[in-house]
Amino acid sequence: MKIAIILHTTFQRQFPKAKDGKLTLELLPGSTLEDMLRRLHIKLDLQNTLLVVNGRNVDLNHILLDGDQVHLIPAISGG
Repeated sequence: MKIAIILHTTFQRQFPKAKDGKLTLELLPGSTLEDMLRRLHIKLDLQNTLLVVNGRNVDLNHILLDGDQVHLIPAISGG
């Protein structure tokens, strides 16, 4: 199954070859968001990252489906 991944701000720097911060990844059916992150070798601070699939906030155990769009959005600190 194919998953579209949109990397926001600082995550884009981890994947400079990702055109416009977008990647496509092939995963096995039944794969979770955690499986996807492991496959990409992305380490993130879960307390400061929004995990969004098809417009909904989800957790690492969320099972992905073919055609899902995943956004990885780091929290931005300001003052």
